[in-house]
Amino acid sequence: MECDVAVLGGGPGGYTAAIRAAQLGANVVCIEQEPELGGTCLRVGCIPTKAWVQTAHAIHQAEATFAKLGVDVGAPELDFAAAAEWKNGVVKQMTGGIASLFKANGVEWVKGAGSFKDANTLAVQGGENVAFNSAVVATGSFPLRPPIDGLDSPRCVDSTG
Repeated sequence: MECDVAVLGGGPGGYTAAIRAAQLGANVVCIEQEPELGGTCLRVGCIPTKAWVQTAHAIHQAEATFAKLGVDVGAPELDFAAAAEWKNGVVKQMTGGIASLFKANGVEWVKGAGSFKDANTLAVQGGENVAFNSAVVATGSFPLRPPIDGLDSPRCVDSTG
């Protein structure tokens, strides 16, 4: 497979670079190893976390507002599975939006882990090589998990679960 621009990474830096390069007329391939585009922020970080915050805010609003308005619906209860399903739907809608932008702008998305084979070729694990004229490396990062007692407890919920 050949292209003008190969983008390694489908997170915020990668997908915006890929879309913009395509808008400027380049033939673009974006290589992403995760099953969805969007990177940590969109898939498991910022957006899912904000969805959980919105759920907590709704509970707080119910507790703080309903009684003042004379509405008694009992104590709010969280259906964790339903809230998680809603959060997953928000994430799916947004990652699907990036895939739609790729399609609309002619960016080809190759799923797999990529590594440089040489100065103008990326090898995609389980796939074919991608030859390119220019490359953008936007592979992101991973957070440090500090050694905190109880961090791996089922009662400790982070943005990935």
